[in-house]
Amino acid sequence: MATPNFLTIPVELRELIYVFLFSSYTIVHGLRGPSKPAQESTSSPRAALLLTCRQIHAEAWRHLPLNATLHFRSTEDLLRTLLSVDQSVITRLRHIRVRAFPFPLYANDKPEYYPTYYFANALSLLPGLCLDELEVDDCWHGYGQGDGWRDVTTYMDIEALLKSDAWKRLTYITPCTDFIASGYDHRRKRQQQPETWDALLKERDGEAFGASVQMRIVPTKQAEARDEERTEDGRKMQEWSARPGHEIIQNWRLATPEQSLKGEVRIIATRGKRARAVQLGMQEKKSWKELKEQEGGFVREDWSPYFHDMADAMGWVYGGWARRMQLANQAMKG
Repeated sequence: MATPNFLTIPVELRELIYVFLFSSYTIVHGLRGPSKPAQESTSSPRAALLLTCRQIHAEAWRHLPLNATLHFRSTEDLLRTLLSVDQSVITRLRHIRVRAFPFPLYANDKPEYYPTYYFANALSLLPGLCLDELEVDDCWHGYGQGDGWRDVTTYMDIEALLKSDAWKRLTYITPCTDFIASGYDHRRKRQQQPETWDALLKERDGEAFGASVQMRIVPTKQAEARDEERTEDGRKMQEWSARPGHEIIQNWRLATPEQSLKGEVRIIATRGKRARAVQLGMQEKKSWKELKEQEGGFVREDWSPYFHDMADAMGWVYGGWARRMQLANQAMKG
């Protein structure tokens, strides 16, 4: 009689074990230094399971991208990693978290002159990507700086993502309410939210199919939370809506009690049940290094840069030029 071992368990039970094992597994890319979160790396005992024997590798490998979360420090780390793997891996990824730096191109010879693009544009470089959950951290806030331009760039980042593909559920996390509640918006592009974004997604996916955009706030004063919905680390959240800050400045009567709340905000978007969420971008498969250096022949016609020569110069002059350069250079260095 053969000695009982893992392979004597029925394959259906082994499949459940693989799902359970990898569903709480986070693979970190680019997060360095003593402040790195206590996450597992690809050298963990869970990944070592894939090295035990060929049969277990064949069975377990297909469950890794379907259940694990890939956590990227920046857009550049995401592109460098995912443009280097096989297409079959891209189509099986389901959970990604990333700090959404804009990504610059053509920066090798002229660091003072380069176009910088929305994070949402990066998704079109990954055809076949169809995530169950995309979690995006705001890169513009939370650094102790007070430059007004960043409020509008965060707002436009969120809106660009809501118009993009590659995800079924999107969670955008920003550490403060400034992206909409600040007064700086000289072009008046911001609107009341989440109502406007909710209408945008419902129109895109069909109102009858469950598409929605909601905003949740984690109030700085936790006693103000009115329900028991909580973040993963136990903080209370509540529904929140707000008008653009410039509208409140112009007409204080529009302000509501919610407008004065402060704290972390989460924008949570869900695509409609019949929506085509898969990314159809058809970019030729190349490495990130090759794409970044391919001046003149790479950028898609439907991409709009944050900054390109003097096109947005006034936005830089009004505030945050040095900080914006610092963040862009940090993104480029990966």
